[in-house]
Amino acid sequence: MKKIIVFSFLLISLITHGQNDQRIKDSLALYAPTEIGKPDGEPVSQKIGKDGGTLISSDNKITLIIPAGALLSETLISIQPTTNFAQESMGKAYQLEPSGIQFQKPAQLVFHYTDEEMDGQSPELMGVAWQDDNGAWKGLRKVNLDKISKTITANIKHFSGWCLAWAIFLKPEKTRLKVSEFMVVWLIQRMLMDSPGEEPSEQILDGAFYKNINWSVNGIPDGDNNVGKIVFISSPPPDGGMFQAISRFYDAPAQVPDNNPVEIKVEIIDIMYENKVYPNTTRKCKVRIYDNLYEVKMVYTMDAPAGSMLGVVKYKDYGSFIISLNKKEAEIIEMVNKNAEWTYIGKCTVVPLKAGSGTINIIAVQSIKLIPAASPKDHPWIEIFFVRSPTIFPLLQFTCPNVNKGGTFTTTSAGANAIGSMIPAFPTSIKFEAKEGEQTILKIGEEGGEVYVKFTVKQIRED
Repeated sequence: MKKIIVFSFLLISLITHGQNDQRIKDSLALYAPTEIGKPDGEPVSQKIGKDGGTLISSDNKITLIIPAGALLSETLISIQPTTNFAQESMGKAYQLEPSGIQFQKPAQLVFHYTDEEMDGQSPELMGVAWQDDNGAWKGLRKVNLDKISKTITANIKHFSGWCLAWAIFLKPEKTRLKVSEFMVVWLIQRMLMDSPGEEPSEQILDGAFYKNINWSVNGIPDGDNNVGKIVFISSPPPDGGMFQAISRFYDAPAQVPDNNPVEIKVEIIDIMYENKVYPNTTRKCKVRIYDNLYEVKMVYTMDAPAGSMLGVVKYKDYGSFIISLNKKEAEIIEMVNKNAEWTYIGKCTVVPLKAGSGTINIIAVQSIKLIPAASPKDHPWIEIFFVRSPTIFPLLQFTCPNVNKGGTFTTTSAGANAIGSMIPAFPTSIKFEAKEGEQTILKIGEEGGEVYVKFTVKQIRED
């Protein structure tokens, strides 16, 4: 009979808040502080009073249920999907407002997941985390998993940023690795503690842990020369902290593999958690193998005068992508698109009604071509054509003082869709020489002017 390994989950960390804070009693630190997520989807809001109510996020991924008696008075409650910076988390984060509000009775926060999102991994190892005012992420001690409805529910007593986060995970030292180089991959489990400041209640980790773990690369046990190899090593866990970790070396192959990025997978056999045995649990991570990398960065700024009464809206949009250049072909491996940011100068009150993808927006690549060097002294060129996408500015509502008639008047910004149908977003195409150093491949205007566009490309050196 295989020996059952008892895992204790969730990272122990120093807690700096008072012991009388109910938020701390129900949770413990998961990770070091990160930046606060930026809006990444449409917000929803609703006034909810003493009788309680329900609010669903615009992407239908979370449901907030506030019971009767939780609020002392009618309050505007909102859910804003945001980018998620919590490590080893899943999906978007969600900022609940008003931040910091305390309920008289716990509210229910219901996360909806899919089998595709779990990717064959065990939902029993998924928890709910929240971000405090200092940016640190903490995990709730108790959640309710319903595998039939595919929901994970937490009882919460305050608002902040919330997300789903794993309690056991693979952490590669890097997410991309140059051919023929190596790095450490850690399998980390978090330890449960009964209350802040106490010792962990379970710390069982012995030689059987090694015997009941199977490593593979792209489905090949311990990998091979084509996809890279897993090699035994014992290494301290990353970033310090009070948690246990098993580690291995991953040696990258001498050439970029056909199936790239490679998938490193761990199969863990016989986990007992809260008196339940999970006979087969897997965790995965992906590592991009590359030879030569070039990063293209793009920025666009514009001052948009809205008339003497409305003032000026300043837009900023930026994005980037990374090209992996092998001997025979080029490939885009990472793309970053940001929604257009804006600031307002004027006497009006401005409310964003709808986010805009902006003037820099990559939908897909139409074609990518590697042009060989003309001579041994020259460098190859890379030419990329992108699928055209429309320029869509944020839709803004202005409430302004009515100078002539007194009072105020309300209007919205010009139709973004009409503008977008006429002006395609950047980039439509780029071409550059694959050489060392940084190059400016497009420049319009001067920084600080009414319109400024700049594209640069730089070879990434990670040695």
